[in-house]
Amino acid sequence: MATAVLMPKLGLTMTEGTLEEWKVSEGDKVTKGQVIFSVATDKLTNDIEAEVDGTVLKILLEQGGVSECKSVIAWIGDEGEEVPDQAEAPAEAPAQEAAAPAVEKSEEKKEAPKAASVEPGGFVKASPYARKLAKENGVDLSQVVGTGKDGRILAKDVEAAKGRVFVSPTAAKMAADLGVDLSTIDVGDRRIMAADVQAAVGGAQGAVEAEGNDLPPVKVSPLRRSIAENMKASWETSPRVTYTRPVDMTQIKALRKQVEGVSYNHVLMKVAAKVLMEMPDVNGSYADGMLTHHKHVNMGLAVEKDGGLIVPNVKNCDMLSLAEVAAETERLIEATRSGQVGMEDITGGTFTISSLGPYGITSFSPIINQPELAILGVCDIVDTPVVVDGEIVIRPMMNMSLTADHRVVDGVQAAKFLKRMAEILENPFLLI
Repeated sequence: MATAVLMPKLGLTMTEGTLEEWKVSEGDKVTKGQVIFSVATDKLTNDIEAEVDGTVLKILLEQGGVSECKSVIAWIGDEGEEVPDQAEAPAEAPAQEAAAPAVEKSEEKKEAPKAASVEPGGFVKASPYARKLAKENGVDLSQVVGTGKDGRILAKDVEAAKGRVFVSPTAAKMAADLGVDLSTIDVGDRRIMAADVQAAVGGAQGAVEAEGNDLPPVKVSPLRRSIAENMKASWETSPRVTYTRPVDMTQIKALRKQVEGVSYNHVLMKVAAKVLMEMPDVNGSYADGMLTHHKHVNMGLAVEKDGGLIVPNVKNCDMLSLAEVAAETERLIEATRSGQVGMEDITGGTFTISSLGPYGITSFSPIINQPELAILGVCDIVDTPVVVDGEIVIRPMMNMSLTADHRVVDGVQAAKFLKRMAEILENPFLLI
């Protein structure tokens, strides 16, 4: 019997995934444990392995397509075996709605129940994917007839309501991202596919290219889209102020020489964790007029990957020794860059450190990683002439840039935070 290939659920908060790339094609033989496709969430891209040996009988979701978790996206079975009807999919893995064949324009409409009477903006029973598709295409769900259980609106119902214009989920998403008007694409009676949208973009860009201007726009990765949305949300909702303070890193440089395997980031994470436990308002989150103080510090460190940033966090950083912080941080960095980091590692952060020191940056304003209340920017260490005991000496100085949510963390609190950070960094024995 054929085995369903499902869109995986890679974390508690994941509801859908984007099929980034198929590693196999229909008709290919696969073995259990072989990577057959990669799936992208808004934070990660993961390779997914086949759970059984067999032949790829049918692929239901094209590359770039979005599907709800646990929906059927392909079938694997014996060569020549008939693909099961989607209605026969396991109950815990509902079939991919978007793969259901749409009624051709030329077919006569069958009698169907009337759309439920719902006030504009009122609640309508619809699958998450149907809601997403409706939003992308400007479809009023209150005017759509649902064919699912108890009148629940499915993705195919939304497609049927789009002025009898049928569009694949991938094409609809691509059109929304690139600003393409689907009504201008004429493909006759068949469904508009991603290639049609791409062709339309190419045609529109032809004249521009001929004039020697910019190249056609390209769709960015799910990671970059996620970063864009998160940064936009943070910028719009959080009144933020950045405070910068220099610190003498002489003692920390000496400490690093004595303790093998410890970096500046490891020390800063441990020091920040100690200060955050002393200043609980900074180690919190704010929403709907309510301030939540976190019992422990889950310290995030921004890690570069594929042209974007992922922020895994060291859980309970305040309870770990410096050596343990170093070991866990390096594990997370390696897992992030190799694509093996888990959803549990990148969620639940309470504070973030972003280090641009290695790039020669001496001051910057990092953007808060919501729903956290602050983020610490770490800058380059620069030998600088300073006055000590009335004499000019050269010291390794580093700027710390703290961006704080002014709804909770005012200027005095931010200044106290940086002052305390500097005290400990200039006298590491205070960590004991």
